[in-house]
Amino acid sequence: MLRLLMILLLFLLSLISGCGSQTIIDDRHPTMTFEEKAPIQIEIWHTYSEEETRIFENELIPLFEQKYPEIDVKPLRQSYNEQLKSALISRASVNRKPDIIRMDITWVPKFAELQLLYPVSQFADFKKVKERFYEAPLESNLYEQKYYGLPLNTNTKSAIYNKQLLKDAGLLTPPKTMDELIQVVKEHNLKIGMTHISSWGSLSYFYGLGGRLTDPSYSRASGFLDSRESIQAIKRLVELFKNSYLPPQIVSGYPETWQSVRSGNYFMIDDGPWFYSVHSLEEISLINEQTVSAPFPSNGGPSSILGGENIVMTKGTKHPEAAWTFIKWMTTETPQKALLQAGLLPTNRLVEISSIIKQYPYYKSYIDSIDQTFLRPPVAEWDKIDEVYYNYIRLIFTQKISVEEGLKKAASEIDQLLKAKKKDNGI
Repeated sequence: MLRLLMILLLFLLSLISGCGSQTIIDDRHPTMTFEEKAPIQIEIWHTYSEEETRIFENELIPLFEQKYPEIDVKPLRQSYNEQLKSALISRASVNRKPDIIRMDITWVPKFAELQLLYPVSQFADFKKVKERFYEAPLESNLYEQKYYGLPLNTNTKSAIYNKQLLKDAGLLTPPKTMDELIQVVKEHNLKIGMTHISSWGSLSYFYGLGGRLTDPSYSRASGFLDSRESIQAIKRLVELFKNSYLPPQIVSGYPETWQSVRSGNYFMIDDGPWFYSVHSLEEISLINEQTVSAPFPSNGGPSSILGGENIVMTKGTKHPEAAWTFIKWMTTETPQKALLQAGLLPTNRLVEISSIIKQYPYYKSYIDSIDQTFLRPPVAEWDKIDEVYYNYIRLIFTQKISVEEGLKKAASEIDQLLKAKKKDNGI
């Protein structure tokens, strides 16, 4: 009896040892090996539009997961607003998901200051990866000598002109300088469709006329925002406003610029590539008959404000290598080209430009402008700086304060914000 039990035990042991790499077959489940592991799941929050989301979630994520089957990407679409920013800060502060965020370039410094982001420049291959990008979009990820993300898509503003008004003014090509633009507008009693006096609405004009917000290192505004060149730039804009060459709504609302430039009520407006991308191909064809775009005019130096989104990794992610793999892949040529269909300009300078221009000729002025862009100060205090700028420009345009006094006070207040940051860092 004992011998029989021993034989039975040896037989069972041989079966168990032979099953190390066997498959389990069950009528209820697909075949699975013992070594097979569940994919790593990473979660990304994004604010893509409806069409952008369709491409991202239905085309690009499946393509990535096919190439990297060990990584499962879970996308969550969010509304772009301050509530989202607060929610992300709250979740990242306690190491909750998401692992990855697609965020506005102006948000990165604040998240980096709060130590909520993983510095991707720590990855061994970062130096190689960063070579693929246009300089300005890449620099929007730099904070205190570390990079906290990669530029995912970029945008800037071009000048969009009414073709018939250009012809009536005797111009074969759009104005290349702000001086030329202003001269044409005055000589022919035309109107420039500035959208607002906020930083996004007015800085391209301010910089195009020679103004500057801060020094190149973004450490002070005094001597720059209140410089002779900046004072002269704002004075020229105020003069245009007083003489009705700019819409009266820019101090209290937003004028209807798109229809006005197409109808000929405005000689020129400024806007991003969405001026085209949100329309059907048939409508775009009509827009191209009515208007023409060109790089934003400048009297020298950068004049196109940089916008866009970066892709970043939260510091609390449990899967940094998987997240980094996805972040890198999203900035390669295939996904960059795919999202261009929805109007998102590539940040990867290796993307073949000629094919883009041939398929989407209305993007040429934007792509030509990328190297002429300027960053809004990439500092954690940007939201407060933006508010200071807007408040004083509004006082200046409504003649409640002189240009000189307004810019001097604005520069002083911005200096205090920047100095407070230095003090916090013990500098």
